[in-house]
Amino acid sequence: MHRLRALLLVSLIACLAPSLAWKGENGASVRPISEVLANAESGDIVSVEGSVRDTTTGSGSILIAFLQDATGQVAVAVPESLTRKLEMRQGEGASGQRYRVTGRWDHKHMDSDTWGIYAQAIERVANP
Repeated sequence: MHRLRALLLVSLIACLAPSLAWKGENGASVRPISEVLANAESGDIVSVEGSVRDTTTGSGSILIAFLQDATGQVAVAVPESLTRKLEMRQGEGASGQRYRVTGRWDHKHMDSDTWGIYAQAIERVANP
C-alpha cells in the first residue's frame, strides 16, 4: 500500500511538472510570447520581450500595446504610470525598440475575449 501511494505521488508530480516548469520563478524568466499564450493562466506573472507593433485604447482609456516577438503577438495593458517607459503614444506603430514586459496574465482591461499582460514593469532592452 505504501509503494502504491509513493507511485501515485510520483506520477502526479510528473504530470504537473511540465505545466508548471514554463513559468520559471514567479515569472522572472523571459519566455517566448507563443509559450505564454499557450500556457498562461489567469493571475500568472509572466515576462516577455518584443517590439511594439501597434497601440490602441482599452477599457477605461488604458493604453494597450501589442508586443511581438518571432513567435507571436500579445496585448499588453499599460497603466498610465508606465506609459512613459514605452516612448510612444496611442496609435503609434513600430519604433523598432525592444522592451521587456513583466506583469499579470489577465483580461479585465481588454476586450472580454482578449487575454494579455497587465504590465507591472517595462524596460528597454538592446536589440539583438
